[in-house]
Amino acid sequence: MTARTDTAMAETAMADPAILSSPAGASPHYPPLSVCLGFGVGTAGVSIVLNSISVYFPALMATVLGVSPAVSGTLMMLSKIYDGFADLAIGGASDRTHSRWGRRRPWLLAGAFVSFASLLMIFALPRPGGPLLILYMAIALVIYSTGYSMFNVPYLAMPADITRTTPERLRLISFRTAFVGVGQMTALALSAWLIGAGGGGVAGYRLMGIVMALLALGTMLASFLGTAGARTVARAATIHRLRWADVRSLAGNRPLVLLLGAKLTQYIAFGIFQPTNLLFLLNVLRLGYTGMINLAVAQNLAIFVSMPVWTRVGRVIGKRNAYLLAVSIMIPTALSWWWTDATITLGSVWWRAAVMGTGSGGALLMSTSMLQDTMDHDRLRTGQRREGVIASLYSVNEKLGFAAGAALLGYSLSLGGYIPTTGGRIITQGASAIHALYVIETIVPTAFLLLGMLLISQYRLADELAAPAAAGYDEA
Repeated sequence: MTARTDTAMAETAMADPAILSSPAGASPHYPPLSVCLGFGVGTAGVSIVLNSISVYFPALMATVLGVSPAVSGTLMMLSKIYDGFADLAIGGASDRTHSRWGRRRPWLLAGAFVSFASLLMIFALPRPGGPLLILYMAIALVIYSTGYSMFNVPYLAMPADITRTTPERLRLISFRTAFVGVGQMTALALSAWLIGAGGGGVAGYRLMGIVMALLALGTMLASFLGTAGARTVARAATIHRLRWADVRSLAGNRPLVLLLGAKLTQYIAFGIFQPTNLLFLLNVLRLGYTGMINLAVAQNLAIFVSMPVWTRVGRVIGKRNAYLLAVSIMIPTALSWWWTDATITLGSVWWRAAVMGTGSGGALLMSTSMLQDTMDHDRLRTGQRREGVIASLYSVNEKLGFAAGAALLGYSLSLGGYIPTTGGRIITQGASAIHALYVIETIVPTAFLLLGMLLISQYRLADELAAPAAAGYDEA
């Protein structure tokens, strides 16, 4: 098939989504359950690494090590900016990789061990004091960012290799999204319990760091082994290092640009909301780490349980509409925390967390599946296979969003007069700091979620861009 034919086919598909079935009328060829489980479990490791750092690093710095939230926010922001460059390099490199394990899996293996080391450095190993602490944490965060990129960018590109139709894609990614719930619940609820069981303070965070590092390593290695039987795609010989011409070409992929814009706003919202949850529970609601355990369990059980429902909803109303529905569930739930205080019951925490988990699970499933569609659209427009590059852009989005969220959180709390402590002590914060926590927990993330809905409402790519039979698949 020529590039011109591919471009015409893609443009016609955008104009008339109804014609976007497999070119050969192929029926879905679902990956085996072992591959779905092997792929899905990888995101448990990703979630453990991401959430352990995103949620507990600010709390470690502010309540155990006595470091200003502005300083920890700046460290997170700088590490994420570095991470963006690492994502682009790793994405292109994974497209060009040639090995007996395929294009992506060698990166999964390396990323697992680097991520393991970074969690130990941040939470479990002895740390210097004084100014050297800031330098040490900066280096540790760079190592964390590198390991995360090495695993996550090739991992995000794998569904485009493994699947060819929308039913296949939704089924495979539903496993991934379900395991997001498992990983988040482990990183948030189990971490909170471990910190308490370890006596809080440095000892509690050290225990948490060791356990999380081992769990992340185990689940990432399980994904490397579990995807050994997956369908693979030959190395993309036509892909070169990212150049300006490639940037212009990708900018012409309007569905990709809109999806990236919407996800950036969502990641900023999550980058603010997730670490604020813990500080809000500790300082405003006075529920301590017990509150975090309850919130994490309810939220992530809802993600897990809702996956079959969202998979069905996505098939019936389309991924874009399902995405909009999911975010519309999240917004009023986020705002509802404005009307809470220290009299809140755990039941009220549970229902808010469950509704938020249901919405965020749907948004995650639909957006990740839509990403694979934009990869197909790019191949049809250009004739190139550059899934790794596109996955790296998506991952850069995540890093930029969480960087902006961390910076906004840190600077807002510092401006509000938040007082850092040591040894895990929770003190009574001033009225301005409490007000800042309310605004950051509710108003700010809601504004970014609304902006994301506006962007994704302009997304017009059909739900399925099935690959032609001659797209270069090798049956493993």
